[in-house]
Amino acid sequence: MADVIYYDQELECMSRPQLEAYQLGKLRHQLNHVYERSPLYRRKLDEAQIKPDDIRTMADIGRIPLTEKEELQQSQIENPPWGDFGCIQPEEAIRVFQTSGTTGVPVRIMLNRKDWFDNFYEQFMHFRCGYGLTEKDILFVPFNYGLFIAWWGFQAAMEKAGLMIVPGGGQSTKDRLRAMVDWSATAVCGTPSYLLFMAETAATMGIDLAGSSIKKLVAAGEPGAAVPATKQAIEELWGAELFDDIGSTEGGNFGYECICHQGTHVSEGLFIAEVLDPETLNPLPDGETGELVLTNLSSESSPLIRYRMKDLVEFDREPCECGRTNLRLKGGVLGRTDDMFHYAGVNVYPSQIQDILHGISTLSLEYRIIVPRIGSGKHLKIIVEPAATDIKSAKLEQACEELAETFKTHIKLTPDLEIVDAGSLARFEGKGKRLIREE
Repeated sequence: MADVIYYDQELECMSRPQLEAYQLGKLRHQLNHVYERSPLYRRKLDEAQIKPDDIRTMADIGRIPLTEKEELQQSQIENPPWGDFGCIQPEEAIRVFQTSGTTGVPVRIMLNRKDWFDNFYEQFMHFRCGYGLTEKDILFVPFNYGLFIAWWGFQAAMEKAGLMIVPGGGQSTKDRLRAMVDWSATAVCGTPSYLLFMAETAATMGIDLAGSSIKKLVAAGEPGAAVPATKQAIEELWGAELFDDIGSTEGGNFGYECICHQGTHVSEGLFIAEVLDPETLNPLPDGETGELVLTNLSSESSPLIRYRMKDLVEFDREPCECGRTNLRLKGGVLGRTDDMFHYAGVNVYPSQIQDILHGISTLSLEYRIIVPRIGSGKHLKIIVEPAATDIKSAKLEQACEELAETFKTHIKLTPDLEIVDAGSLARFEGKGKRLIREE
């Protein structure tokens, strides 16, 4: 194993009592900040009859109201274009981004100089050190830049840290693959979906990614980097080490996987993370799966307090082999509450299905999940492809039998299976859209 690199060893390896004392001080400061500058948070705290100085222990955080994405959306509808939840005026902002809009109206976010140049850098330095990236690395960024935050912050921070950046915007996938090989890139970032698509495309071009200079991959935007079968597939195809990267436009960049690959670390010096029962909203003990709630302790522009991320996670506070004591998300993001669907009495998470499908080598890594409308009488359907055009029908039949049996054993369901021609399902450069809910 390579040497462990820390960004702030004292903060990353603090004892739990020391860390919570540090977090409490940051939280009290942040509450005063939002109470003074955010009309939305002033209303929320006043309605809850809470003043910032009332929060005297970490246990008091449960008294603070949760923040919902719908509140941010409604705030911007009623007070266009920026809403009244932020803490800065437009003339203070130097960068603007918006969410992807996959769960409703996009939310716009402004960032001031300190957030963009300092806080984003600090967040991503924990990531860089966790991944073991250094000034010797050459990072290829295959991303078309726009209003989505995606790899903007990661690139800016790595550039400031001294890595060479090779921009891959405005290029086709084939041109990007040629460029990353020609420029001797050592690291590449992308969504898990796009990393798989690039590997598939490279094979058709005769490019040997596993034999290239690329040694590290960073994946974000969707589950995959922490889904065992998907992680294994990506690492085998690229011959490189894959790292998880978790963040959001609204909440900030808070989760990274270290070189020990024992879960996704949370940067607890910059964020307070809670795990709650999605139904009761009561705190859950470590080791139980619940919804992630995040408080950004460093943002000046729009510091969300107790924000419901909709990510399903499991906390592990045991020290990592790397020496960090900050909590880890066991298995990264396990799914999302808004992606989960209920079928035949079973709660199903798409990441469960993905892990099963990506473990069957006869099938390609692309698929679709068709969830029927309740009461339609239709069955849950999985659409798959053969991994290659020359796979015999007998092998495909065997793969489908294996798939059905695995579903029955692990998810307690037997879906309908449809096999389509190899390569016929669309591929994705950004977040994959594989879950289709019938109206």
